[in-house]
Amino acid sequence: MRLSNFELSAPSFSIELIGLDFIWDLHNAGDFLGIYLQTNDNSAIMTWKISGHPATKFSGCRLVFKGLRMMVVTARDAGLPLSEDHCVAGISQVIPNAGDKPENRIRQSVQDDAFNLLFQFQSGRSIEIGAEVVELVGIVK
Repeated sequence: MRLSNFELSAPSFSIELIGLDFIWDLHNAGDFLGIYLQTNDNSAIMTWKISGHPATKFSGCRLVFKGLRMMVVTARDAGLPLSEDHCVAGISQVIPNAGDKPENRIRQSVQDDAFNLLFQFQSGRSIEIGAEVVELVGIVK
């Protein structure tokens, strides 16, 4: 996957995206609104509402995944409140097709573009996405 106009603050367990002249703190200042699969162009869109510094210019952001290869959404911990699904616990680059547990596939170094993104939430839910490219798009107020 290629990150077209942003980077993660760290290749594993990141809570921040760096792009569009801002640092997007998706853990402390982001409220995950959901993910949408677009079958007409084989893409997926993840959307956050943002407070804090980027909120001076943007009300939120989207990650647009183009050339979707795979998307896996896991179950959440039913004992936790639904509000925990709104909070990103970490974003990691993971090696595609290399075992059954995503947490065992987290990349330790950046060697090439062969990775998926794994979004882990406070609720225990995770979303793994593989695509050709992902773009950060600001939602203008």
